[in-house]
Amino acid sequence: MPQPDTDKKSKALEFFKDWSNYLLVTTVAAIGWVAEHGDHLDSKLRHFCIVALGFSAIFGIFTLALVPLVQEARTRLQSNYEVPVSFWFWPALRWLLPKKYRSGMRLTWMCFPQHVLFIAGIVLYIFAQWRR
Repeated sequence: MPQPDTDKKSKALEFFKDWSNYLLVTTVAAIGWVAEHGDHLDSKLRHFCIVALGFSAIFGIFTLALVPLVQEARTRLQSNYEVPVSFWFWPALRWLLPKKYRSGMRLTWMCFPQHVLFIAGIVLYIFAQWRR
């Protein structure tokens, strides 16, 4: 018997949450690794690496915080990635955005920077190791 669409979307959101959680744990471990074992690295690159990984962790926390809000707000016809949701501080920030984005945040607004900054932090670490 085929699953209803909403069950598939809920399962996909669960996989997304698990992946974001694993990435967040890995990011925190990478921050600890660079902070503890990065004394031999170029100072500037090490700092940029820690900053990139730190912001990745922040976006990861916000990504995980959005997951239950998306689950509650999603309608039957909406994709997980197009559901507008907001935190308590959203009304104060939304005036900065174009009108079509003022209804709320999307999951991709948090998970994309999380992934890009994690990759940037890893690349910076590799580059710092290579320059050594």
